[in-house]
Amino acid sequence: MSKILKWSFFLLIATGLTSLALYDNGQVSMVWNDWVIETSLSFALAAVVVIFGSVYLLMRLLISVWHFPAYWRNRQQLKRYNKAETSISKGLIALEYGDWQMAEKHLIKMAKQSDAGLIHYLTAAKMAHNQGALTRREQYLNEARKRFPQDYVTIGLVESRLLANEQPDMALVILAELHQQNPKNRPILSEYVQLLEQQKQWQTLEGLLGQIKKIRAMDKAALQALEIRLIAGKVAKAENLDVLDTLWKSLSAKQQLMPAILAEFVEQRMGWGKEQGLAELIVKSVSKQWDDRLVYQYGRIELGPAFERLKRAEKWLKGQDDNPVLLLTLGRLACMSQLWGQAKHYFQQSLTLQPELETFHALAKCYEAEGLETQAALTYKEAILQLEKKS
Repeated sequence: MSKILKWSFFLLIATGLTSLALYDNGQVSMVWNDWVIETSLSFALAAVVVIFGSVYLLMRLLISVWHFPAYWRNRQQLKRYNKAETSISKGLIALEYGDWQMAEKHLIKMAKQSDAGLIHYLTAAKMAHNQGALTRREQYLNEARKRFPQDYVTIGLVESRLLANEQPDMALVILAELHQQNPKNRPILSEYVQLLEQQKQWQTLEGLLGQIKKIRAMDKAALQALEIRLIAGKVAKAENLDVLDTLWKSLSAKQQLMPAILAEFVEQRMGWGKEQGLAELIVKSVSKQWDDRLVYQYGRIELGPAFERLKRAEKWLKGQDDNPVLLLTLGRLACMSQLWGQAKHYFQQSLTLQPELETFHALAKCYEAEGLETQAALTYKEAILQLEKKS
């Protein structure tokens, strides 16, 4: 509608000017020294319009010529941006296909021209890492550090992740330095804590608990779980019985009955042949919270009357009658009590639910204890067949 109105307006103006030119008899005189120029009013107006239009077009041309270099630069830059965007798109598509080599090729091709150069370099470093091209990986990371020094945190996090498996100590050094420079950065602290836990560096991890709580890097549940794993890790790493007992006494009664912590304590004490009181602790813990590992360890304890432990463990069948770990433990305790028929029954039930080599071995040992060497040999043979099936 607006276009129709505009054209109608221009048509009226043109009609008016044409009518004026046809019917106007006026003249215009211009005198300059001895020069006198006389013309009609219509021609004079037309000349003014033509001159004005020519000057306007000339000015536009000069302005365009003046701005042409900038225009050309912008155009070239836009072309580079488009190429860079195409490059990263192709690289990411190749990444999804699992073609690391092609992904790396596309990503690094336009890395220097792209506004998202950091993404190009870091993703290309990951692709080189996936191919085992460690030299190229380091080259891309160094280039990223050189071109984007302000993004050292992101680069450091990516590098630590790439080094975590093959060079965990170096990854820890990087994360420790990043944490020192950015103590309130949650992602850094989270990754640092995770790697420390993987490397079982419990002492360093314990020193970070205060900072974790201070900046609330974890929610309450995650923090409690971390503290439990930390204590369990320290228990598992105790170098001797004195260190273990000192650490154990420092724990609260509630902590001592936590399955993850108690299981490590039991494992350590059994390894040193100190089984006093372990069965009672396991019974207390399992009565509060079921744990397969503790139930498994209960069947390995040799100190004290096995028959009493068997009667206690049989009470756990209520609600756990199809648990292969419990049935293995019951079989062991029955065998220790020389209840051969009952032991075989429990072992067979466990094998039916979950045929494990350890259960076959326990059944064979029970046959040997009973003096049935032939049955023991057949059970060992069955275990070998089971192993071949798994492989």
